[in-house]
Amino acid sequence: MKVALMGLGNVGRNLLRILDEEENRISQACGSAIEIISASDSSGTALFRQPIRPKDLLNAKVKGSFPTGFTEGSIDDVLEMKPDAIIDMSPATKDGNRELGIYLKAIKHGSHIITANKSPLALHWKEIMDEARLNDISILHEATVAGGVPIFNFVKFSCGPSSIITFHGIVSLTANYVLNLMAKGIDFKYAVKKAQEMGIAEADYTDDTSGLDAARKSVILANALYNRNYTLKDIKYSGIEQLSPDDIMEHGKKMRLVTDLKMVNGKFELFSGFRTLQDEDFCLTIGETSLGYELVTNNSGTLRLYSTHDGPRETASAVVNDIMILARSIQR
Repeated sequence: MKVALMGLGNVGRNLLRILDEEENRISQACGSAIEIISASDSSGTALFRQPIRPKDLLNAKVKGSFPTGFTEGSIDDVLEMKPDAIIDMSPATKDGNRELGIYLKAIKHGSHIITANKSPLALHWKEIMDEARLNDISILHEATVAGGVPIFNFVKFSCGPSSIITFHGIVSLTANYVLNLMAKGIDFKYAVKKAQEMGIAEADYTDDTSGLDAARKSVILANALYNRNYTLKDIKYSGIEQLSPDDIMEHGKKMRLVTDLKMVNGKFELFSGFRTLQDEDFCLTIGETSLGYELVTNNSGTLRLYSTHDGPRETASAVVNDIMILARSIQR
């Protein structure tokens, strides 16, 4: 299966490591090899005359450049190479328009899309999904919400007979980690620096601490699990900046940035923001570097999934899993 990579940051580089380390497992499970025919990041787009090995691309990018033997090009040139899939691990843009343009072009060219990028789906869900359905194209997006914790594939393949009554969970790690440190008396800037050193927070952390990252994920969850067509305009969200120092010191240990989705008397409710939780709340029992959620279903009972730690490698693993699902589908 020929793939074109977009984004070679923390997630992209971990994806290359997994593709290299698990090459035999992946090819045997998929029935085909995964061939990288192009790669794009902030430095440009490289078109490879022969598929490049993940290890060679990773080693070159760690040194700061693309490997030798490539042609410089554009996204249009990439699509002319007829990749089976575009793998988007690029940073989210504020309006999602750059990604929207690429996705719509890719769909027209017959390329499937696997994305860890939240912005296009949170802002242009209906347009992207409608176009994909018209052209019989798959949009796989497991890594957009809870890192390495499966949600969409879990619901699709393990909860088929059930409706989701409520979703309650932590889907954005950075804000909760920073708040946890602040509740211990650590100031905001040092807490963010600590999160960055651990690989939890991006260099530009504002999307996380403002609550925007969680809001994007909440919109995607609402659309995917409850068949909505929401955008960010349909949700009010909040972040650490809206919390007072007194609130943090008094309630911070039991306060979490959570996503709550539910149907109440036939009306859908969506919440993304900080709440002070009860002692028995599932979201208080998972670790400070964990992501997880609780689903209440009508037929499958109450289900809880969480990670003991989540970071770029776990997110990359979710992307690779989507690649494997798509590869098997293409083989069939």
